[in-house]
Amino acid sequence: MVTRTDITRSIIELLPGDQTLSLDQAIISWYRNIRRNGGLRLTDQGFEVLSGLELDSHQIPLTEKKISRKTLLDLDRKLMFPYYINTRKNHLTLFSSREAMLATLYGDTITWLESLQPRELE
Repeated sequence: MVTRTDITRSIIELLPGDQTLSLDQAIISWYRNIRRNGGLRLTDQGFEVLSGLELDSHQIPLTEKKISRKTLLDLDRKLMFPYYINTRKNHLTLFSSREAMLATLYGDTITWLESLQPRELE
């Protein structure tokens, strides 16, 4: 099981020398939920960092016009890799090909999230 800490350490290693952060600094600035067992939703800054590294990312349209609290909690509890929600454009950016493929195949964000199992916490 890959944890948020593992993912964050791997991303830090990819950063150029002048942009290096400590693990705690990265978690605080890159993730919306900074609790120890928090999810992988990225802040604007976290999204910029991952996008700047030119990592494989996939945009998925959200089927809800307004994202519900349940959907936010499901994303936080179930996704295994970092993701970013663009509320202005109403889409979800996933940094996992597998999660993106499944979301696209389901075609509906709610149904897709309901099919996922909660991830194991750190």
